[in-house]
Amino acid sequence: MNRNWGLPPKSDRDAFRNAKEAKPGMTLFVSAVFGVIGAAVAAISFAEARDAAVSLFHGVSIIPAIVAAGFGCWTYIWLARPRFAAQLSAKGDPFSKLVRFYAKAALGLGVILLLAKLTGALDPKFISILLLCISGGAGAAAAFQTVLAFVPYYEEEA
Repeated sequence: MNRNWGLPPKSDRDAFRNAKEAKPGMTLFVSAVFGVIGAAVAAISFAEARDAAVSLFHGVSIIPAIVAAGFGCWTYIWLARPRFAAQLSAKGDPFSKLVRFYAKAALGLGVILLLAKLTGALDPKFISILLLCISGGAGAAAAFQTVLAFVPYYEEEA
């Protein structure tokens, strides 16, 4: 599978020139930064949810947390489906489109996390905890998306 930053054979000069203009180093950098942002949002969200309800991840109370995290994860995947399709089809996005996508996605992850934090003042904290789990699931999906970008030929191992 060709990646945005993969250099084609030297015999194909046009593809080589296009790969050079695609900014492969910057593509790696922004993908890594976005992956760190996604992982940080997931870690912060789940830690805050655990602090809000100490018994959240034990017993029956884990069921709503898993459902909410799954909802956040699959919502992110559905909204980011064009980017996932670009990765899985080896057609990669141009650098400017990739940066715009990552900026919008990072903003969206931040807004959900902020909304969850703001609803923490409400009683009961159930809404805040669910929003934190949704935010955590979305952040985990975003981090996973960038992991896919860094693992070459992962589809051939299956």
